[in-house]
Amino acid sequence: VDIYYLYNDDESLFDVNEWTQIMLEAKALVFQFPLYWMSAPHMLKRWQDEVFTHLSKSPVIAGKPFLIVVTTGSECETYRSGGRNQFSVDEILRPYQASAIHAGMKWESPIVVFGMNSEDPGRSITEGAIQYKEKLEMLDNSTNGNGGYGW
Repeated sequence: VDIYYLYNDDESLFDVNEWTQIMLEAKALVFQFPLYWMSAPHMLKRWQDEVFTHLSKSPVIAGKPFLIVVTTGSECETYRSGGRNQFSVDEILRPYQASAIHAGMKWESPIVVFGMNSEDPGRSITEGAIQYKEKLEMLDNSTNGNGGYGW
């Protein structure tokens, strides 16, 4: 669900009941976003505050996989101790992992597509798309028959 498309008005609130129904039917929760100042864009953060906080206190998302898919402007080498950004992407995404654990979800290894500001971002996007597709297929196969959830 593209929350930026559906909620393009910063004043509108997310309907927690609607999102509860969406998540009841979902097999997994996937956050896809550009890593923006070492965090998520503002609308995703609002969704976390208004919806995820509520869902994390209910059995609706417990046991479901939680996958983060991010793009970065910089190359992989910059995301390490001693690199320009000083931290690995896993370290930067640790709050999401903690949220998944708190909500009783199954944390999946993030998919990171590096180098969107490089000379050849198309190659990174192609490789990331393949990895993303394979991961979604794996999640789909691993959750078939598990509570009857649908994508």
